[in-house]
Amino acid sequence: MTRVVILGISGLDADLLRVYGPSLPNMRRLLLQSPFLEMRSSFPPEPAPAWASIYSGQHPANHGILERVDYLEGAGFAASTSLRMPHEKTFWAKASRAGKRVCIVNPLLAYPAKAVNGIMLTLPPSDAKYEKASILPETAAPLQEFPPLNNPFTIPSIRQLEAYCTSLQARTLQQAAAALELFNREPWDLFFVQLNAIDHAQHFLWRYSDPGDPTYPGRNQYASHILEFYRLFDEIIGRFRRCIPDDSVLLVVSGQGHGRRCAYRLNINEWLRAQGLLATQARLPEMLPRIARHLPGRRAMNRLACSIDQQATVARVVDLAGISPFGGIGLNRDALIHNGESYERVRDSICLKLTQLRVKGYPIVHWVRKREELHAGIFIARYPDIVFELRSDFGVASSLYVPLVTPDMAHRVISGGHTMQGVLLMEHAPGSMDIQDGIKEPTVMDVAPTVLQLLGLHSRNLDGKTLVSPQCVRQLI
Repeated sequence: MTRVVILGISGLDADLLRVYGPSLPNMRRLLLQSPFLEMRSSFPPEPAPAWASIYSGQHPANHGILERVDYLEGAGFAASTSLRMPHEKTFWAKASRAGKRVCIVNPLLAYPAKAVNGIMLTLPPSDAKYEKASILPETAAPLQEFPPLNNPFTIPSIRQLEAYCTSLQARTLQQAAAALELFNREPWDLFFVQLNAIDHAQHFLWRYSDPGDPTYPGRNQYASHILEFYRLFDEIIGRFRRCIPDDSVLLVVSGQGHGRRCAYRLNINEWLRAQGLLATQARLPEMLPRIARHLPGRRAMNRLACSIDQQATVARVVDLAGISPFGGIGLNRDALIHNGESYERVRDSICLKLTQLRVKGYPIVHWVRKREELHAGIFIARYPDIVFELRSDFGVASSLYVPLVTPDMAHRVISGGHTMQGVLLMEHAPGSMDIQDGIKEPTVMDVAPTVLQLLGLHSRNLDGKTLVSPQCVRQLI
């Protein structure tokens, strides 16, 4: 019987694995043996929707989770104590119901732990006060505590960066030790643990190790810190690999990649205003736009939002993934009706104009689609009417009465950002199963059906596809 071990490492990046490979013996072996490397993320490639797609095998229009973390404002999915991944949709719940013994450690969006046929341990949301890790059964707690990482909304200063990294590494080692203890308790049919420190660290360390970054400070003491985190996780992978029996398949998974965060803002609301699609209540005070352009994140948006005439505005930016290349525009149907305009005609016009948008003669929009062209699902209305991706050096912003392109003043603080290319590595695929033909690039939706297939199970009505082709499937769930 095939057993499945999944190490979820949020923010693990395929390009960095190629660069750092010679320094990572365990990951390098996985790279050489795995039929895959890159895995396409959800849109947007934020941890909450991406991991929800990994757990459920569904895209966000069907699982409905699009929330994100806003580091600059201390808000997002980790601060929402009510946001939950529906337990019954997860691959571990389906495996548990089929009688498989499962051990699930630290999945995102899953607090508190739910009863499974085995053990489940989850951490509370970052802002939850007086809450401890939740584990069921309660008697199964590991001898070593599974600690939370640093608060994800903590933005370390340069002076605090070394201590921040040291704390992340120490807590990650504690988490790995506790998870390994649970892993060794019995031969689980399915074991999953999620570790998130690489994603946290890269947000703040990127510019110190990337000479191409416009804020790269030159030779500095933090230049090798991202590599040090990759070495740490390579060591953790090695510890698990030494304990994994021969009849187990090892998956190393990351829901999104990581790269240089945008250095410039494309002020889409100002562009819409110039197109006559966004109306303001009154001209802003002369000094406010000058101040706002230096305010990071939502603060500028919130201060300027009060100037937008909500009833007369036809189109405006929707905060889909913050200051990132992944954005959306929402249309006001009431204003369209009032103006005698066709919804589809206006939407088509905006899409066309976005594709034609140039900065210094170069196209700036990578692609633009209507939301129905992205996905179809019961929660499709949670996406804005128009979705698009910019060139990677530009981020979607919503300031008004500013130039179309402005520097991102927050780049020095948060220089790393999420990308669409996650990671999927597979080792010890069983001989009775073949990799499906024609698979060029797996997606985050493919993980759940693949895990269930490896366990001899099959689940219908998923958006993803299994990446392995077994000789038989023993049970339908």
